[in-house]
Amino acid sequence: MKSLQSKVLFRGMSAEEIRLFLDRANPYYVRLYGGRSVRIEKKLSWMMGLVISGWVMVYSADYDGNRTLLRVMESGETSGMVYSLFDYQNTLVEFVAVSDAEMIMFSPEVVFVQEPDFVVVQHKLLVNLISGQRRMFEDLTAHLSCLSQRTVRDKVLRFLCACAERAKKYELNLPLTREETADYLAVDRASLSRTLGELKQEGIIDFSRNHFRILKPEKLIF
Repeated sequence: MKSLQSKVLFRGMSAEEIRLFLDRANPYYVRLYGGRSVRIEKKLSWMMGLVISGWVMVYSADYDGNRTLLRVMESGETSGMVYSLFDYQNTLVEFVAVSDAEMIMFSPEVVFVQEPDFVVVQHKLLVNLISGQRRMFEDLTAHLSCLSQRTVRDKVLRFLCACAERAKKYELNLPLTREETADYLAVDRASLSRTLGELKQEGIIDFSRNHFRILKPEKLIF
């Protein structure tokens, strides 16, 4: 119980209040080993998930195997609201563990359905949920900004700009591998590698694996 009290969703809640929530929510427990994945589909795809430990990548996927990286969740972060808001109920949602990870998944109804004897716990959950989702919507805005660019080159430049803004510097280690970056930008890996090579030849960036230096910040798309 103490480990749950340290998570954003349960901030300021007593052990008894968390126990009451778990009794009402009856959550699913999901354990993922590093590199392994689990797919959530149909009515489960809009459920909220809380990462208890480890790091998890969240993808939208289709039955042909095409995936788009939506976000990376670390221990304590919640996800799920974005799927109900944008009607992902008919889409596969795939969680991939960066390292060994644990999650609990539960229906959002336990938070939003009015229950007089549960209202104090619900109020605390909603306050914490809004706080936790703030980062998610910041990430979503940055992601949509990248995806809205018309060319692979512009997507890459916008992505590098977003990473530099978050790091507050122009020399940084990118958080994603090449394949993950391609999934995030919804481009194929060959096009991404070719574009990075062109930007390097033009002297706009320099890189070695995931270590990048942005040499001409004025060329980025802000």
